[in-house]
Formats: sequence, C-alpha cells, structure tokens
Amino acid sequence: MSLELLAKQKPEVVQALYRMKNEVFKNGALTTKEKELIAVAVSCFLKCDICLENHAQAAVSAGATKEELQEAMIVAMYLTGPSAVIWTPKIDEIIRLGK
Repeated sequence: MSLELLAKQKPEVVQALYRMKNEVFKNGALTTKEKELIAVAVSCFLKCDICLENHAQAAVSAGATKEELQEAMIVAMYLTGPSAVIWTPKIDEIIRLGK
C-alpha cells in the first residue's frame, strides 16, 4: 500500500506517523542533522531509495555536507558490507550533487 493510498483511507494513521517523525527528528541530545545522518545510514542498510533520498535531502537542509553524507554511508557499508552502499546509483547522485 502506498503512503498516498494510506493517507486517503486512514488519514489519522499518516498524521500520527508525521507527528512522530517531527518529534523524533527535532533537536535534542542529538541535532536534527545528526539524526538525519543516522537515517541516511539506516536507509542504506535497508536499501530504500525513497528513504535515502528524503533523509539525505533533510540532512543537507539541516546543514550536512557531502563529506558527512559520504561518511554516514561508509559506516553503513562497514557494518553491513559493501552491498549496503553499492546497490543504488542514487548514492552517487547524492554525494555528487550534495542533495
């Protein structure tokens, strides 16, 4: 089920997800940027293009550099093996463009 369809059929569920996301990613003991970089690494591990793109863009919006994005992905690669990072050309695009 797509998020779009879920939002139409169960808007309260999607609204709750966004409230949780907003709470999780606000500044706290870790900054929003640090949390987004963690999400970038986890997105690599999960091999989720959409997650990777969204969290990489959010990380850059929060002040992350290309180098920080690259290091987050290298951590994912170290923990899970090279397949965590080489599976998508999206990673090259993100690092090259600093999205």
